[in-house]
Amino acid sequence: MTDTRETENVRFLAGQVHALVGFCVTLINTHPSPADLGLHLDAVEQITLAHVESALVIEDFLHGVRNVFDRLKTAVASAETRQADQGKASQPLGPQPARRKTPRQARQRTP
Repeated sequence: MTDTRETENVRFLAGQVHALVGFCVTLINTHPSPADLGLHLDAVEQITLAHVESALVIEDFLHGVRNVFDRLKTAVASAETRQADQGKASQPLGPQPARRKTPRQARQRTP
């Protein structure tokens, strides 16, 4: 009976972690500067790992912490690539000719 309850708890926690990582990935994908976010994530990872490694924790716990940070860093790298690709796509390929007003636009008065 205890093993079943323990298994249920582990699965429940795994579901929560999965949902939280998904939420974090959403935030990463919508962040205006994934590169800056990546720097902050690296700093948080170093602080977190220093704290966890200084405590007496089970090795599996430490692997779990590293796994989540690896997944988040992968999401940041994907967001950086996507943002760079979008920036390249929105840039004009060559010089754009000057736009002239049509006769109708020229006749419109501005208040």
